[in-house]
Amino acid sequence: METSSHASKRRTRQALSLAFTAGLVSPAGLAARSSSLSSARPFTGKTPAQVLAIADAAEVAKGSVHIVEADSIGGSTFQLVTDAGTSQGKQILTRSTIGNATFLVVSAQMAYVKGDATYFEQNFSMSQGEAAEYAGQWIAVPSSSQYYALIAEELTVSSVITEQTPSAPLSLAKPTTVDGKSVVGVSGGLTGAPSGYTGTQVLYISTMTPYLPVSVVAHGTNAANQTLSFREEYSHYGEHVSVTAPAKSIPISSIP
Repeated sequence: METSSHASKRRTRQALSLAFTAGLVSPAGLAARSSSLSSARPFTGKTPAQVLAIADAAEVAKGSVHIVEADSIGGSTFQLVTDAGTSQGKQILTRSTIGNATFLVVSAQMAYVKGDATYFEQNFSMSQGEAAEYAGQWIAVPSSSQYYALIAEELTVSSVITEQTPSAPLSLAKPTTVDGKSVVGVSGGLTGAPSGYTGTQVLYISTMTPYLPVSVVAHGTNAANQTLSFREEYSHYGEHVSVTAPAKSIPISSIP
């Protein structure tokens, strides 16, 4: 099996980017979200890195988070719905031009993926016949596999923090409101974007204790002036996340 493309969040965006480049996806504009000013006094005198550290600590203390994400590259979109815990997580990829799939992390040693034929054909480099054969079946991926890190991306709280944190240099954005919540934004470069894209990513953090992340919004372009945009919304902090291994699965090592 080739190892070039697996639909983790970053790889899903990369696959859509390649489809755009090949002319399979038409460009489309994305509307900007309006905002209003609000107080950010809890963070007065804090550097962007200090604000991020406060939010990171609060998120780790909660131990879990529910994430709804919408991504767009040109006219192509996909949605990810994730429940991330300390060591377990579940993520569902839907409304995607490169197939639908479910990802599970049951421990630091084992993850699972189940996808439709389109997903396996376009992301595991399977032939049409092979993709049809494995469609709807769970594939077991141990931590020793090069695929494990890609499946597990953003399925635990620690990996969520990695993905949501903008890259340096950082700055504090203007105070605003998001979904009626008073927030302050930490702005920086893109993380989790396909290769070749540059742009801005803003993590919005609640100004109310315990100062948890509320959402992240990002926009970028590449050298061909192709656009990328994604938005993640965080909620249901601290809810129990329990993931059970599928009763039947196929070892990834057995797939050619």
